Amino acid sequence: MSMRPKNKNEYREELAESFAHILEEKGLSWKKEWKGAGGGAPFNAVTRAKYKGCNAFQLSLAGMLKGFSDPRWATMVQIIDVGGKYHPGEKWHLKKGSEATYVEYWYPYDLKQKKALTWDQYDDELARGRKETEFKLSTRYTPVFNACDIEGISPLPQINNPEVSVDELVTKLSKNMRVEIFNDGGNQAYYSLKSDTIHLPKPENFTSTYAYNATALHELSHSTGHPSRLNRPQGGFFGSEEYAYEELVAEICSCFMGVELGAEASPEHIENHKAYVQSWVQEIRDKPDSLVRAIKDAQEAAEYMDWMAEVITKDEYAKVSGCAIEAEVGKRREAELA
Repeated sequence: MSMRPKNKNEYREELAESFAHILEEKGLSWKKEWKGAGGGAPFNAVTRAKYKGCNAFQLSLAGMLKGFSDPRWATMVQIIDVGGKYHPGEKWHLKKGSEATYVEYWYPYDLKQKKALTWDQYDDELARGRKETEFKLSTRYTPVFNACDIEGISPLPQINNPEVSVDELVTKLSKNMRVEIFNDGGNQAYYSLKSDTIHLPKPENFTSTYAYNATALHELSHSTGHPSRLNRPQGGFFGSEEYAYEELVAEICSCFMGVELGAEASPEHIENHKAYVQSWVQEIRDKPDSLVRAIKDAQEAAEYMDWMAEVITKDEYAKVSGCAIEAEVGKRREAELA
């Protein structure tokens, strides 16, 4: 996406078309490339804030398609840095011919004063007694550039995250989510919403231990939708639109997980889910908002699984998920992810 979107609909249509094109070309093998795309979850090179929702998905797609090895992104204002407040001691220059990727930013607009506000200013105005109806949510699209296209930026610091094996991850998730895994699925792998249990073939029936655990992770992502957890609608029969949508959520969820495990699809998984790819392509093109909704649901599922896997603390989960936060902030987050 190198041209600034005119509005929300155009932004979502372009995002949907980009993803649909990748699905047509690569099927589920796109996840193998995603696993190393951009060097990790995208974040701002100056503020260090991680991009969320559609913005994270958009930047990760761009990183994969353009072969970037750095997860950092910056705006033109941050790159030029008049006054030297963003990166003192460093002079950044954008490489000639670099293309921007656009991120979607939601902000409050004061209808009475006819001006944009920061979220802190909005909170202050409400605290002074002003009504929510005096404001509206507005959107702008900001061009950002990857650190690979910025000369003079310091090398990406090496972050030594504690390694968590896929086997350990599955065990922790099953225990902490209280979702029992049974190896009685015959030649099928599935999550039962009714009994809140996972059923898999025996481990020896998989090509590798990794393939077994990757399948278990996929089914665990479905279990996040249980009413006792995130309460995500999970209706529909095998092959239905609702069923296919839930599968898409699970696929994107595995890419969003902060531990970056299980993103690569096993051969069995690709074979079992290839029938869904074309239905996803059609649905995404017909209804771009369905991809946006799937990204939002997948982000919530991944954040929940990160917490259950003890990758993030309960307090960290509360901050990223909107749990234990006032209703107004919850509404704000939903708008920012929209």
